[in-house]
Amino acid sequence: MQKINVEEQIGHLKNLQAIDSDIFRLRRERAAKPKLIEDLEARRNDEQAAVRGIEEKIKANQVKRKQRELDLQAKEDGVRKLQAQLYQLKTNKEYTTMQQEIEGQKADRSRIEDDILVLMEEADALNKELAKEKALFADAEKHLNEDRKVVEGEISSLDSRISGLESQRAGSAALVDKKVLAHYEKVLSGRDGTAIVAVKDNACQGCFMNLPPQMINEIKMNEKVITCDSCARILYIEKEPDA
Repeated sequence: MQKINVEEQIGHLKNLQAIDSDIFRLRRERAAKPKLIEDLEARRNDEQAAVRGIEEKIKANQVKRKQRELDLQAKEDGVRKLQAQLYQLKTNKEYTTMQQEIEGQKADRSRIEDDILVLMEEADALNKELAKEKALFADAEKHLNEDRKVVEGEISSLDSRISGLESQRAGSAALVDKKVLAHYEKVLSGRDGTAIVAVKDNACQGCFMNLPPQMINEIKMNEKVITCDSCARILYIEKEPDA
């Protein structure tokens, strides 16, 4: 098997990692975009539900008021009927009893009138609340429509940038040894988009575990690709600049 140039491979991997880091960041940014629309839709739906809820209350209020108006009409008809019978009575006792019944009917009528007044006041309050909620719903609908276009444009731009980076990645990946690339890509998918890291202060900069001196020496020798025993990331040590 042909021996690979480790130093050269590390250079190719670092270039590949720079591209993959950008791809990972852009994909994460793109994945968050639909949530923005979902949040706006949720707000719009909440406002729409609030409008419908108030409309249902208004309908219920109208039904109650209509019924109480019918009850009031029945009481008024009853009072008039009793008053018409009042002058046909022959004894004072009958007259007094009828008067008491009429007063009772009038008292019932007064309570119904109070109920109708309360329902009318409730209807006024509900109509004001409905107007407010309709304004909030209209605002939510407006923002949804406007922001959806913006987000869709951002998604399209991100897709284009990701596509361009993926084309660039293909060229960089072709320069990496197949076995090394297979390990790199396996780690990349499970380590938040970072598969090759530097060693600083004798520690892996991926998981920050300290590395044994022997491993440090092996990395410096550049005879084979060295991976971290803890996180499996490929390790390298930056060359110190020439004095």
